[in-house]
Formats: sequence, structure tokens, C-alpha cells
Amino acid sequence: MTLDLTCQACDTSFELDVAELLDEPRLQCPGCDARVPRATAEALSGALEELFGHVARLRPKFQLIAEVESDDLPPPFDRERPGRAAGEAGEDDDEGAGDDDEELEEDEPERDVDDE
Repeated sequence: MTLDLTCQACDTSFELDVAELLDEPRLQCPGCDARVPRATAEALSGALEELFGHVARLRPKFQLIAEVESDDLPPPFDRERPGRAAGEAGEDDDEGAGDDDEELEEDEPERDVDDE
């Protein structure tokens, strides 16, 4: 299973194998080396592990096909960050230049993630 991502900094599209993310929580663009903080990658990895556990329990009765588009999130996750217009670049968009362990704001939307 893979996640399809598009880097917001350089528009590079790439795939990330979910098994690799679960083994080594790291999310980095191969085009420009932009990355999310390690804590965010670990949180995503943990959330996917929890999701897969619930899906495994559903499997005897239901088949689940999920698609997640970061531009089409349900409320309350659909709101733009305060003080930031859609598509407007911000200071913290260049994650590759910062410390790998720095935290993102809680209300910051994640990068495009497609789980099929």
C-alpha cells in the first residue's frame, strides 16, 4: 500500500510505501528534500497503525476502500489556517531548512495524502 504525495514546495509527486513509514517514520520530498517534523511523521505512522487495526476488525463483514484528499477534508479539518489565504506560502512551508524534531502547529493541515 502506498501514499501518493505532492510536495507543496516544489510540486514533485511521489509515492511513499506505508510499510516503510510504519518502520521508519520519515516523510521527505525526493525533489527538494522538504520534510515534516519527525513528531508529525511519527503521529501519522501511529494513526495509520490504529486505523489498520480497526480496518482488520471490520474486514470479516465489510470491505473498506478509503481515499483521503487533503484539499477535501471534513469539518472541522476543512478550515484554512488562521491568517493564511488558500495557496499562500508561509514562513513554515520550508520544513527542509528547520530542525527535524520541531513541532507543527496543531491546526496546520497536513500535506496531500492519498490512502488507497
